[in-house]
Amino acid sequence: MAWIKVANTDDVKQVSDMKEINVSEQSLVLFKIDEGYFVTSNLCTHRKQYLTDGSVDGSAVNCPRHGGKFDIKTGEPLAGPCYTALETYPVDIRDDEVWIDI
Repeated sequence: MAWIKVANTDDVKQVSDMKEINVSEQSLVLFKIDEGYFVTSNLCTHRKQYLTDGSVDGSAVNCPRHGGKFDIKTGEPLAGPCYTALETYPVDIRDDEVWIDI
C-alpha cells in the first residue's frame, strides 16, 4: 500500500460535503462529516449507483437509486437493499492536503 494525495481540504469545506475523486481508475468519494474526513468507494454495492449523486445525513450517505444507506466511517450498510459494505480507505490530513492509503 502507498499513501497518495487525493485532494485539498478546501475541496470539501462544509460538514456534509462530498466530492468524487478518481484514483487508479477507481471512483472514490471524499466526505467531510463532524468526525473528520473519510474516503469510501463511490459506487453503491447494490446497483452501482454513484453515491455522489445522493446525500449525506450525519455520518451516513444515502444512495439515490433505492434508498440504501452506508456508514461513511466504516462503509457498513445501514439500510437495505444494501447488504455489502463499501470499501474504505485510511485518511491522513497533512497541512491542507488529504492523503489516503491505497
